[in-house]
Amino acid sequence: MSSAGASGGREAVPVPDILHSTLVRADPRDVFALLSSGTGWDTWFTDGSVFEPSVGSPVRLLWRRPSEDGGDVTDEGVVTECVPGERFAFTWGSPPSLVTFTTAAHPEGTRLTVLETGLPQTTDGLARFGDRAPGWGEALTLVRCYAEHGIRLST
Repeated sequence: MSSAGASGGREAVPVPDILHSTLVRADPRDVFALLSSGTGWDTWFTDGSVFEPSVGSPVRLLWRRPSEDGGDVTDEGVVTECVPGERFAFTWGSPPSLVTFTTAAHPEGTRLTVLETGLPQTTDGLARFGDRAPGWGEALTLVRCYAEHGIRLST
């Protein structure tokens, strides 16, 4: 038995990146527009988000009354990359992680990918991973439903 095992300690568990991808049957420019501004996010997910598709733009994501206590939930960051029609990235959280959306033409529409990197290698980072990993999968489903059918599933 190793000394770590004998003392009851554990090796640090690395916090992985989050990666999701889906096919959206819509034009890549339209999908990119839904992801690269607060106005775009408000059509499919948030309620009063503010940011522009330009590097350095402050990001404020706002969900009205979704918390258990009935209060609003906000997340803040900054746009770090904007390549129109291809890639949009921003930071969020504390300490900040990086979220990158990639859109690519596909014969049936758009291949949409989200990647979140840089979660802290701590217990808090692991908890954030646990919250966000399924959340980004849900977010891509919400984008796809809105882009393909004009239906907002998020309330």
